[in-house]
Amino acid sequence: MPNEAELFGLPQVLINFRTLGTTAIKRSARGIVAMILHNETTDTIHNYKITDITDIPDTGLTDENVDLIKKCLLGTPLRVLVYTLPNADVADAKKTQADVLKILGGIKWNWICAPTATGREQEDLGSWIKTMRNNKHKTYKAVLANRAADHEGVVNFCTGNIQVANPNYNAEAAVGTAVVGATKVVDNQEYITYTATQYTARIAGILAGLSLDRSATYFKLTEVLSVEAYEDIDSLIDQGQLLLFDEQDGDGVKIARACNSLTTFTTDKGEEFRKIKIIEGIDMVTDDIRDTFKKYYVGKVINDYDHKMLFIAAILVYFGQIAGNVLDADADNTVDIDEQSQKDYATLKGADVEKLTAMQIRQYNTGDKVMLAGSLKFVDAMENLTINFTM
Repeated sequence: MPNEAELFGLPQVLINFRTLGTTAIKRSARGIVAMILHNETTDTIHNYKITDITDIPDTGLTDENVDLIKKCLLGTPLRVLVYTLPNADVADAKKTQADVLKILGGIKWNWICAPTATGREQEDLGSWIKTMRNNKHKTYKAVLANRAADHEGVVNFCTGNIQVANPNYNAEAAVGTAVVGATKVVDNQEYITYTATQYTARIAGILAGLSLDRSATYFKLTEVLSVEAYEDIDSLIDQGQLLLFDEQDGDGVKIARACNSLTTFTTDKGEEFRKIKIIEGIDMVTDDIRDTFKKYYVGKVINDYDHKMLFIAAILVYFGQIAGNVLDADADNTVDIDEQSQKDYATLKGADVEKLTAMQIRQYNTGDKVMLAGSLKFVDAMENLTINFTM
């Protein structure tokens, strides 16, 4: 006889998956950014949870770092988790980026940036992201500067010489609020020049705040007045660089192509894995299924065939809800019991699988293991156009 937890829990699973499906686009536009900043004059680490500019403290953060946080908030992420490290000139400092990463490895967030990091810290952060995704199956992603990581979890932002007008500049007093980059004054307006590393804060905010019903390709950065120009931008994009460009068409500075740093493709990771939108969709589906399984199934539901099929049915409902903007509505998006894994498990347990029917293999008792397999097709946004006219 089912226990009370099963009677109460199983309907919740279906409701939860339906809710996750119907809110997928809204939720995907509210990602969390983790930001690491050098800020402290002593050997300490502080952290701040910032949802909007009113959460930025009046003291404790340098004007330069406040500027970077505000740049991130322009992308409207759900929140920014700021962790501050000692400045480079703090004598005998022991607190490092590694200490912050130990904290971040145990909490939930989506994108990370380190706009004041050294080149070595950027490299270490990229390596950590690869490890967390490949070995621990986390869905973390990073925006780094000039780091050809060749990985779907790392965006390699490479545009420098980013010129932005300082909105706080007082032309009459000829003074402006302290900012991050170098400045110059032209026609009574102060222009701030940011490096690629500094502007990873802005890019991370955009990617965290962008919903899955569109791509970041051609996303307009209205605050940017000009950026460096490229002789062959297509070749650079093909090398896995995310770049800003201005077509000089009056429409301003935009993201050229929303790609990550992946450039080596395999049968498991084809060229579609270089698209940020596709990886965001994969990560969202992974998190939704895994979180629901942990919340409603682990330790609460017996692992027999009927309960496995109920879980599968709930997942299929979820797939139906996200078809169109996340999954290809015309594709056969499926999940079922992994019969090969079931057969392998039974063989290891000493069963003569040749004498078992297909249904007996599907129903074979797998202890505490739930082994499923499926097929998904994620949908991309329109980015390339080819028209052949015949006259």
